[in-house]
Amino acid sequence: MEQYKVKPVTLLTTTADKSGFTYMAFPGVPLKLDVPIFFIEGTPNKSGKVLIDTGTYAESMRKYWPGEAEDVKSFEDALREEGMTVDDVDIIIHTHLHHDHCVNTSKCKNAKVYVQEDEWAFAMAPHPLQSQYYPKEIYQGWDLRLIRGDHELFPGLEILHTPGHTPGTQSIAVDTAEGKAVIPGMCCIYQTFQDPREVLGEDHPFGHWEVFSQSIATDMNQSYYSNLRLKTFADVIYPCHGPGYCEKTRPYLEK
Repeated sequence: MEQYKVKPVTLLTTTADKSGFTYMAFPGVPLKLDVPIFFIEGTPNKSGKVLIDTGTYAESMRKYWPGEAEDVKSFEDALREEGMTVDDVDIIIHTHLHHDHCVNTSKCKNAKVYVQEDEWAFAMAPHPLQSQYYPKEIYQGWDLRLIRGDHELFPGLEILHTPGHTPGTQSIAVDTAEGKAVIPGMCCIYQTFQDPREVLGEDHPFGHWEVFSQSIATDMNQSYYSNLRLKTFADVIYPCHGPGYCEKTRPYLEK
């Protein structure tokens, strides 16, 4: 069985309310979040790595998101630390096409970019409530590989269609030494996958939930079941927004 390694690298931090990731629960709890990219190491493509998302930078983040943003490292520096340049990136899997996950993609001229067909269609004509997250000017020069539904990229590395946050949200499941590791494609935090009954109490109005959901969603019901799908089989979860991938966000793991 193939075994890979998942490595999150934070490019910047931003701020948000916890309830944005635990649907209506914990309002008024401020969090500092990671905006990372992920390297899947040990893959059989030329670079030996698959890149999950390409992230963004603080100036761009502030254009489309009302929270604060602070750069941690540039996309180029993150690649350099892996012994790579933008020209070495040959496979990118996009969890979804919100700006904070793909601003740097156009720099990677040699990359095949894997996106769900439903996500690409929505990005080209988003609903008004979502359009600020899909600035069309960033989707330039991509070598697209549109896929539909679940897709095995390599043995032990599978792309899963997990809609709800967006129509074409996709998550990545990989075999690792620690078991099945999942990068949930929806904007989430570690606390999204906690047991609501344990952290809220069984008497809480939301205490019967099996998992939390995101407040930003194109289909809230789908979002719930996609989160539950991942929670039921993942041995290790690497949420898209941490927190805790860098020192600046680690204290927010306990909030």
